[in-house]
Amino acid sequence: MKKLVIMATLLLLTAPVFAGALKLSIWDKAAIAIPGNINHVTGLDLGLGSTAQNLYGVQFDVLYSNTHQNMYGISHALVDMASEVKGVQGGLYARAENVTGVQWGGISITDGQMTGLQWGLYNQAENVTGLQLGLINYAKNIHGLQIGLVNIADNGFLPAMVLLNGRF
Repeated sequence: MKKLVIMATLLLLTAPVFAGALKLSIWDKAAIAIPGNINHVTGLDLGLGSTAQNLYGVQFDVLYSNTHQNMYGISHALVDMASEVKGVQGGLYARAENVTGVQWGGISITDGQMTGLQWGLYNQAENVTGLQLGLINYAKNIHGLQIGLVNIADNGFLPAMVLLNGRF
C-alpha cells in the first residue's frame, strides 16, 4: 500500500510534464512532436539524440541531447549539452553555459556560473556557488566547498588542496 501511495504521488507531481507536448527523436531534427513544434518542447522528449531551442520538462535521450537556449527540468543523455540549465542535467559528459541546480556526470563542465551541486569524476566551472563533489574539481572562483581527491580553486583557501577546499 505504501508503494502504491508513493507511486500515485509521483505520478501526480509529474502530471504537468505529460500534459504538454511529446517529442520522439531518432536523431537531431529527425523527430515528431505532438503538437508539431520540435524546437520548443513543453513536456516529454525521448529519443536516441535530439536538439531543441527550449525544453520545459523531461528530456531523456540515449546518446545525445543539446538544448540551445533554456532547459528547465531534467535532461539526461550520454552526451548532454545545454545553454541555460535550471534543474538537473546529467550524462557521461554534461556541459552547460550556466547551471542552477544539479549537474552530474563522468565529466561535468559549466562554462559560466554553477549554482548548486556539481557531481562527477571530473568537475569544472568558471564560478561555483555551492558544492563540487568528485575525484578532481576545478573552479576559477568558488564561494562554497570542493570535496575530492584533487581540488583546485584559484581563489580557494589554497589554490590546490587534497580532500577539501573552498571559500566562504
